[in-house]
Amino acid sequence: MPAIMVDAVPIIDFSAYSLDRESPDPEGFQKLIDDVHQALTTIGFMYLKNFGIPAQKINDAFAYSKMFFSLPLDEKMTCVGEHCFHGYYQMEKEGLNPDRPYKDLKECFNYCPFSDSPQMYPEKSLPEFQKCMSGLFNAAIPLHNRVLEIMARGLNLENPFYFVERHRWVGTKQSQTTLRTLYYPSLADVKIKEDQVRCGEHCDYGGITLLFQDKQPGLEVENVHGKWIPAPPIEGTVVVNIGEIMQMWTSDKLIACKHRVMVPADHIDLDRQSIAFFGNPDNDAVLECIDQSNKYPPTTIIDLLNMKYEQTTTKKLNSRTY
Repeated sequence: MPAIMVDAVPIIDFSAYSLDRESPDPEGFQKLIDDVHQALTTIGFMYLKNFGIPAQKINDAFAYSKMFFSLPLDEKMTCVGEHCFHGYYQMEKEGLNPDRPYKDLKECFNYCPFSDSPQMYPEKSLPEFQKCMSGLFNAAIPLHNRVLEIMARGLNLENPFYFVERHRWVGTKQSQTTLRTLYYPSLADVKIKEDQVRCGEHCDYGGITLLFQDKQPGLEVENVHGKWIPAPPIEGTVVVNIGEIMQMWTSDKLIACKHRVMVPADHIDLDRQSIAFFGNPDNDAVLECIDQSNKYPPTTIIDLLNMKYEQTTTKKLNSRTY
């Protein structure tokens, strides 16, 4: 069956399994399963509305992230992490498309709960920052797990919690699940190099990603026909997309599509923010194709993440339980 042409990222109503509910709505649950499966098998991206994370928790994370990125560079540099899944990255430190000659025009801070040490945060000037990052991280976990369950049901897996059970250690040293807050500063006074972008073309590495956007557009998604589709901010929604691990896990039934943030043609003086929850399976989980096709040879999650991360930075994880 030929792939369906997708000209826009679909918007899906998640109210049938919102976090406000203890159990699925029996009348709307199957439609939700079907809608999610359709989106993730044709473009690998979707917006969810009515998902149940309190708006204030999201707004606080954005507000305190903006305060963090507004700190002097020397203060932010005291928050540089010892490994790749926690800490501050300055402008042009990371290039998500290794084929581009120059690295990305963005800053970011990666939050991993197991790296919770005061010296990794601006405790004196911005003590609320760590609390807000932790709050959104913890709020995203149950939504992440519900999406994983729905995906398994859409794939007709015998165990609908197959994926969830391989994310048991989120928030511990046994998982590299990360909350990343990103800042794309104004480029009005920046000398932009040829072919330099805000965020290079890439697929996410892990299972699924939950992405919260501010009001500034910029995100673009490449569909299976090579057409770049805008995924602008839509109030009250979260963007969900498939990572490469999940595509491999499902023997390419679910699609991990490339996405990017280009330098805008105009209004380069406007900054932009987003916050991404990167759900990664447990470090020691073995990735085996769910259809037993062995299309991708079995390997551990941590080995896959190390391989991918070395392509974008010099840092890596040196231990399965870092």
